[in-house]
Amino acid sequence: MPDEPHRRGGRRPRLYAVTDGRTAAPRTALTMDTTITAAVGGDAPDGLPTEWRHVLALCPAPTGRAVAEIAARMGMRLTPMTLLLGELADRGLVHHRPPLEAAATTDVHLLMRIRDNLARM
Repeated sequence: MPDEPHRRGGRRPRLYAVTDGRTAAPRTALTMDTTITAAVGGDAPDGLPTEWRHVLALCPAPTGRAVAEIAARMGMRLTPMTLLLGELADRGLVHHRPPLEAAATTDVHLLMRIRDNLARM
């Protein structure tokens, strides 16, 4: 499955290698329900680390994905994922938007779409 880059076997990179040893994002702080959308499409530079390219592939515009979903699909813990996404946001490779307002989460049709999408996973 293309959405699961690290579960194919082989060794996964050490988390400190993925985050370059950082423990906090320099400028961009993200929460687990922040929506991430790739700012670049399939034309992402080839010199990017593999994990960065996988994140960009998982977050196509205009829908994107939540930070927690990206972490789950990549098989990575939430804290390193927020650091990696913060780095991508600081470099302008992804856009981020806060979660929906409380009034928007009471929309029954939205909740039904979320339920249906989760059932497909």
